Amino acid sequence: MSRFILRLKICLKDRTAGICYFVSVIVMFALLMGLSSVAEERSAVPVGMYVADDSEEAALLAEKMRNTPSLYIYEESLDDLKELLLDGYINSIFIIEEGYGARVRNKDVDDLVTVISGKDDQMSVMISDIVAGAMMYEICLNKSYRLYKDSLPTNALDKQQYSAYIRELYDSNDFAFNFEAVYRDPKVKKIEERQVTNGMIYKQMIAGMLAMLLCLMAFVSCNCFCMEYENGVAYRLKEFPGSRIPKEMMDFLGIFMYTLPLSIVAGLLFSDIKAVIASIVYLLILCAVCTFISKAVKKTESYQLVGAVLVIGLGILGFVSVFSGLIGGPEFLKYTPNAVYINLLV
Repeated sequence: MSRFILRLKICLKDRTAGICYFVSVIVMFALLMGLSSVAEERSAVPVGMYVADDSEEAALLAEKMRNTPSLYIYEESLDDLKELLLDGYINSIFIIEEGYGARVRNKDVDDLVTVISGKDDQMSVMISDIVAGAMMYEICLNKSYRLYKDSLPTNALDKQQYSAYIRELYDSNDFAFNFEAVYRDPKVKKIEERQVTNGMIYKQMIAGMLAMLLCLMAFVSCNCFCMEYENGVAYRLKEFPGSRIPKEMMDFLGIFMYTLPLSIVAGLLFSDIKAVIASIVYLLILCAVCTFISKAVKKTESYQLVGAVLVIGLGILGFVSVFSGLIGGPEFLKYTPNAVYINLLV
């Protein structure tokens, strides 16, 4: 146990490891306050919306646009929205024109919404389709009510009753059509059932960065073993009582306990106990590998070279695995350590 305490003290006095530890914690908290907390929100397309009509139909359209996951709505004055567009903060501006509600009720579907977008903007075409989809319900409702009223001149429901009835049918499973699209590579037998969203990709990138930070921390912490060999301290430490294997285990556990809080913080970023366990196990394996390499190499320069290749190589393979899963990359990539860690977290 004294060997374990001594190893912890050595790690705490290592300035290089301490700086790396401090920077890693700062980066993790930056991820927590930035990317992770708004991954889903900021993965949506930023657009401006200005409502110039105070009708119920205009309010319903505005609410549907706010509730569309693929759109992140900015609602400001028209002049402020134009400034945001010029500064590149939003892709386009959608103006619900005055008289929108009256036109929808009168089946006039021309010039209901005005779109202001930048030059050569391709995104506004896709966003226009999303907005058009939100508009179609009210347009079709009004048109169907007119046909219904014309076909039943007596004992017909009023507009409010008719709307409530249609909404009841719309929400009922008995009258609903359930379409499920599954995208798959014909060469791959396994079907991916998870919905691939920008938010999920963001989280995978965060998990990849955390994997590299944990790998870097384990690598830097084990650098002390090589320095001890070069300074002759390692040979004096052999004079500690006990056999070699328990002493080596105490060294390993000292390194692991020193870096353990970092892995717990990494797992807590995802607010999932499975992520915490995965981070701890992943760090445990990294510490074991780095401890073995440092004690086998014994020279600082050689260890740093091997460690740099290890950290960068695993990091690159991890990030490549994120996109290879989307475009059908090599199968072996998903079995690399960082890729396994990313899949466990996301």
